[in-house]
Amino acid sequence: MGKKRRLFTASLATVVLLTSLAACSSGNGNNKGNDAGTGEATESKLNIVNGKIEPPVTITLVRGEDPTATFKNGETYEDNVHTRWAEETLGVKLETLWSSPSADTSYDTKLKLMLSSGEELPDLFVSTQSNTTNMFIESGKLLDVEEAFEKYASDTWKAAMAEVPEAWHPFMMDGKKFAIPILRPTMGTQSPLWIRQDWLDKLNLKAPTNLEELEAVMDAFANQDPDGNGEKDTIALEFGMKDQFIGYPIGDASWIFGLFGAIPDRWYPGEDGKLEFGSVRPEIKTALEKISEWKEKGYIAEDIALHDFNKVTENVASGKVGILGGEHWLMVYPGSLMLATNPTAMYAPYPLPQGLDGNNMRTVATPYTGAILINKDISEEALQAFFHYQNALYESYNSEDPFLFKGFQEGYDYLTKDGAVIYDQNQIPGGKTATMKYTISGAQTVYQSKLLEASLKRAKEEELTNQELAAFATSGIVSIDNSNPLEVIGNKALLVISTQSEFDVPEYFQGPATSTMTSRNELLKKMQMDTFTEIIYGKQSADAFDSFVKKWKSSGGDDITTEVNEWYDSVK
Repeated sequence: MGKKRRLFTASLATVVLLTSLAACSSGNGNNKGNDAGTGEATESKLNIVNGKIEPPVTITLVRGEDPTATFKNGETYEDNVHTRWAEETLGVKLETLWSSPSADTSYDTKLKLMLSSGEELPDLFVSTQSNTTNMFIESGKLLDVEEAFEKYASDTWKAAMAEVPEAWHPFMMDGKKFAIPILRPTMGTQSPLWIRQDWLDKLNLKAPTNLEELEAVMDAFANQDPDGNGEKDTIALEFGMKDQFIGYPIGDASWIFGLFGAIPDRWYPGEDGKLEFGSVRPEIKTALEKISEWKEKGYIAEDIALHDFNKVTENVASGKVGILGGEHWLMVYPGSLMLATNPTAMYAPYPLPQGLDGNNMRTVATPYTGAILINKDISEEALQAFFHYQNALYESYNSEDPFLFKGFQEGYDYLTKDGAVIYDQNQIPGGKTATMKYTISGAQTVYQSKLLEASLKRAKEEELTNQELAAFATSGIVSIDNSNPLEVIGNKALLVISTQSEFDVPEYFQGPATSTMTSRNELLKKMQMDTFTEIIYGKQSADAFDSFVKKWKSSGGDDITTEVNEWYDSVK
């Protein structure tokens, strides 16, 4: 793809499209619908002219502060280029009542306090924590969104949701839908095999294609001083296992267990089609025995039981890690930290080696990051204004203008100069800021199949149509034109990952915690982590796994399995 692409101005067709969409979603003031709070019929008062609600309608919300979000020009969540665009272009005024940091659970805590205190809820808000979401669903204070979604969501948004019907499951109760999932692209969340390419080259090694070759590479990385400092201080294989074995975007261990035919801490169908808990599959015993052997041989860090996301990224940044699993953006972070002190270091993504008896499995993320919860007492005008807003963002997937939203993105996500589009952080006044993080959802709008098709074409450096380029309109990516070398590596990882998608194991249980989970999960989790850790550290033989499985089943595991399958049967 060329390095420059002309900026297309919004065409009359685009204006007409948005106007038509607005008329469909709101009825242009002529439709009657159910009042969101009372269930009584009421006439919409929205008046939409050229895609803009006149007069503007206010939507109240509260926000979790994304630690990676940046602002400039004195802007805040309450007032920024996106909120002004929404009001000026769509006639939707976003009024943030309060915001709180999400990284340290402050936002989540405030949401719970808002509910327990009986405080009046805003029109809508985002929740990313399942326990908090379930509390609101069970409170009876949320809107059953199914009717509103069917009535007001655009065909494009509906089609995007129809691709991943399971995304609704965590937000349902008694067959009703009480939140709208915030979709995420899942391709790229799986692990390829990330290997230090400079170490392979130095030791004249090839990337492993099977378990035996993997062990040979690990042995060389542990014992042949690949970093050349004369010390035996490298970590051949890195992963996180502090409190959990899966769920770390950097340091994923699912693929390691998957080499032996099972994944812990994940519910997925067994041979009989019923969901089973991967942690108690017999293949886990074989995996633990092999991991213990690797630790004894020095392939794994002595303090591996303390490794979590932060520790793994710290070790990667220090240049000590040879092999690990992680999402496709690993070279962007923490790889960039490694390059800052060692510019010649480089990770390359490779396909997973074939495991024992031809086994391979790995986790793939759920197709949502959280959900938008809507107050059951929201006014009909505010409800329709919300859908008008979301529908407009989803129009990027129908647009021939890659910069459809330049009203809030230009000068922030990109810059135009002499007819060329510039993504270079250093050339954008005040630096680059990802305006998608200012939206209600705090994320890009996702239509998985279309975004995946465009992403793979971009990864192959094929020419993209303007409509395919528009798929990235709300993504906040560093560059569309592959000018960022670390993104190019991420693109290559996408291609590698896509060749082994048959190994992907999603989490099939997406329901709220079952009654037995609520009372027994902490005990069962501790029992599991203690047993697995002691086997890995050689304090118990692998046979301890058999005793763990029996105790897990009798201590509530069998009851949980029954409850999980009752839920699964209800949504299949």
